[in-house]
Amino acid sequence: MIEQDLPEWQNRAHFFAVAAQLMRQILVDHARAHRSDKRGGGACNLALDEADKDAFRVDIDIIALDDALKTLSAMDPQQGKVVELKFFGGLSIEDTAEVLGVSSSTVKRDWITARAWLHRELDRSAAL
Repeated sequence: MIEQDLPEWQNRAHFFAVAAQLMRQILVDHARAHRSDKRGGGACNLALDEADKDAFRVDIDIIALDDALKTLSAMDPQQGKVVELKFFGGLSIEDTAEVLGVSSSTVKRDWITARAWLHRELDRSAAL
C-alpha cells in the first residue's frame, strides 16, 4: 500500500474494500514465492474460519483458495466480495454489509453459500 499512489478514499467502505483486495494479493504473492522457493517450499496454508462464536478452522492452500475464489467471483461477484472482505479483510458480517451496501442477512446467506462452495471446490482440487 505504501508504494502505490494513494487513491482518494470515497468512504470507510471503499478503504476496507481496497485493503481486503491488497491483502489478498499480498498473501497470494507470498504463497507463490514460498511455493517456488528452492528449499522445496510447499503450499502456504491459512485458516478459513467463520467469524462467529462457533468458529472452526480448516487449513487450506491459499493459492487454491485464490483460484477457487476467482471462479466463484465470475459466477457470483457479490459472494466473491463477501469472501474477500471477511477472509482477507477480516471484516465482520455487519461491516461487510456496510461495505457492500446490503443487509447483514444477505451477507450471512452469501457467506454460508460461498464458504460451502469453496470448501467443495478446495476438496475437489485437493483430490486431484
